Amino acid sequence: MAVAAVHSAFAQAQSAPSSELKRQYDEAFQETLDKPSDLDALFKFATLATQVGDLEGAISALERMLLINPDLPRVRLELGVLYYRLGSYEAARTYLDTALKSPSVPPEVKKKAGEYLAEIDSKTRPSSFGGEVFIGFRYQSNANLGPATSRVLLFGQPANLNQAGLGTSDWGAVSSVQFRHRYDFGHQDKSALETQFTAYANRQFQLSAANVTLLDLTTGPRFQIFNGVMEDFTLKPFLTGGYVWVADTPYYGSWGGGLESNVLLANRLRNISVTLFRRQDNQDTSYLPTNSQYRGSSLTANTAFEYEIVPSVMLFATGSAQRFYADIAPFQSHTLLSVGGGLAFRFIDPFLKTGLPWTVNLSVSEQWWSYDQPDPIVDPGTMRYQNDTILSLLLAIPFDDRTTFSLSGGRFVRGATVPNYEFTNNSFMFGVSWRF
Repeated sequence: MAVAAVHSAFAQAQSAPSSELKRQYDEAFQETLDKPSDLDALFKFATLATQVGDLEGAISALERMLLINPDLPRVRLELGVLYYRLGSYEAARTYLDTALKSPSVPPEVKKKAGEYLAEIDSKTRPSSFGGEVFIGFRYQSNANLGPATSRVLLFGQPANLNQAGLGTSDWGAVSSVQFRHRYDFGHQDKSALETQFTAYANRQFQLSAANVTLLDLTTGPRFQIFNGVMEDFTLKPFLTGGYVWVADTPYYGSWGGGLESNVLLANRLRNISVTLFRRQDNQDTSYLPTNSQYRGSSLTANTAFEYEIVPSVMLFATGSAQRFYADIAPFQSHTLLSVGGGLAFRFIDPFLKTGLPWTVNLSVSEQWWSYDQPDPIVDPGTMRYQNDTILSLLLAIPFDDRTTFSLSGGRFVRGATVPNYEFTNNSFMFGVSWRF
C-alpha cells in the first residue's frame, strides 16, 4: 500500500482545496463510516484529509489503521510527520521511534524517520541554532540611484552633473547570511532569549561606488505576558547594533533598542509591531567628506497585519512612521511615513514533483519624506519633499526542505521637489538560498 503518498500530500494542503477535492474528501469520509475496518478506505481518506488541510482527520484515520494492523511502519512514519507539522514533537517522536523499531521497516522509512528525529532534537533542546544563506545576481537599471538627466540644482541655480553621477545600469553579486540562536529558559511563559546576526553584501561588476556591506546584531528575551489567558501574545524587548560600509569605506555604526509585540488578534489574523530607537554615528572620511551631516538619531514605529484567507493565500498590510534628527545639519532632519500591502500565494509544484509548494509574493508600498529645512547647498529656497513608489514580485521554487531558488523583479520610482533626488530603478534578481 503506497502510504508514503500522505507525506507529499501535506504540501498540497498549502493550496486551496478545490470543490472537486472537497467532494472527494466528503465521499472518502463517508466511506470510512460505511467501512470502518477497511485499510484502503482509511488510507484514501487520510490522503485527502491532508490535501484539504484536515491534519487532525488524517491523524485519526492513520491511528485507526494501526488499531487494525499495528505492523505498519510507513503509517507510523506518516503519523510522526503529521504530529511534527502540528508542533506536537513528543507525539511525533513516539511514532517515529516505534517505526524504527519495527522488524520490517523499509530503508527509505528508516532514513526519513531519522531525519525528522534529528529535527525534533534540534527544536526541543534548550539551545537551538539555525539560519539561512543566500547567493544571487542582480541587474539594476540605475545601480547608483542617480538622476536620469544631468540637469540638477546647485545653490538654487541650474547646473550640469558630470557623466559619472548619472543613473547607470549594472549587474552585481548579492549575498547574505543570517544566523539565529534561541535559548529556552524552560519557564511556563515560554520565555526564551533570541539572538539574530545578519550580514549582507553586494558587489557591483562596474560601479564600485554602489557596493554596500551591512552587519547587524539583535538580541533580547521573548515571553508571554498573559500566560494561561492569551497564549499567542508575546513581547520582545531587544538591543541592536550594526555597521554599514558604502563603496567599501566606512559609512556609519549604529546602536539602539526597541520592543516587538506579536499577537494573534483573531482566527488567522496576526499583528507584529515594532518600536525602535537607533543612534547612528556618521564620520567624515576622505571618500565621504560631508558624511557627518547624516549623523543623528531616529525613532521608528512599524506595524504589519497578516491575514490567512485560505491555507494557500495570505494578505498583508504594513505601515510605518519614522522621525530622524540630524545632529549638525537640520536640513537632513526629516519625517518618513509609509504604507504598503500585498499577498503571498502558494500553489502545487507544477514541474519538479518535489511535493513542496511554490510561492508567489507581490507587494507595493508608498513612502513620503518631509524634510525640516531646504538644503542650502542644493536649493536654499525650496523645501525638500519626496515620494517613493516601490513594487516587488517574487517567485520562490523549493528544491527540497532546505534549498530554494528564487526569481524577483522590482521597480523603485522616486519623485521629488528637487530634481537632484529624482530617479527610477528597475531591478531583476535570481539566486539560491539554503536553510540550516
